[in-house]
Amino acid sequence: MTKLKITKTDSSGQIHDRYTSQQYINGAYVGGTGGNTSQTGRQIQGQTNIVGSSSQQGYIVRQKGIHKFLVQDGANKTGVCTLVNSPSPAAGQMNILVTLNTAAANIASANIAGGASQTTVTYDTRTAVTGPVQLPRVGDYVVWTSPSANIGAVVQVIGVTSNSFTIGTIGNVPASNGVAVSTCTYASRINNKFVYDFGNDGNLTAGTISSNTYNPNKFRYHLAAPDSTFVQVQYA
Repeated sequence: MTKLKITKTDSSGQIHDRYTSQQYINGAYVGGTGGNTSQTGRQIQGQTNIVGSSSQQGYIVRQKGIHKFLVQDGANKTGVCTLVNSPSPAAGQMNILVTLNTAAANIASANIAGGASQTTVTYDTRTAVTGPVQLPRVGDYVVWTSPSANIGAVVQVIGVTSNSFTIGTIGNVPASNGVAVSTCTYASRINNKFVYDFGNDGNLTAGTISSNTYNPNKFRYHLAAPDSTFVQVQYA
């Protein structure tokens, strides 16, 4: 296992291991590092839920295993957390958001009284889809400024067709056009140049890693907006 580099600032103020390589492509360095996000530059950030603390943003202090990190949160609590495929990590868990693309979308109306439990989302062709993944996959998440009180800010994709996808809803949804949206997933593992998702052979449950069913997708990433080559890993 190649451990994630951690950016550190010494007592003289000099920063070490800030970059993973000299490659500077599309306005950003390739890959990323862990470390205190208050340091100069960009470091990987995640949503942590350290045992005895609460769910909040945190940073990577040190890698403890392929899927585990020693992390510190905004309350200066430290603990070991395991990466999970969930926007709401439980105690002892963390996530790292990976943005696969950005786009604009049109959302179809949904009438709960008429029996609707989901609605259809289609990319708005007036705006380009920017990212190496052009269409969400079942299990991915869409993140937006919620277009309706009955659609959450982070919603999982439950179905995909050739040019649209479906999401669940808990109430009536009005039609909305040109809504800014990002297609996202969560990291199952990460090194300084590649990030892996929780892709699987069809039997992997959220947060569970089994050698018999685990088959993650691998992406090149940077700590900047996604483009045709790189996905974006959450940073601060």
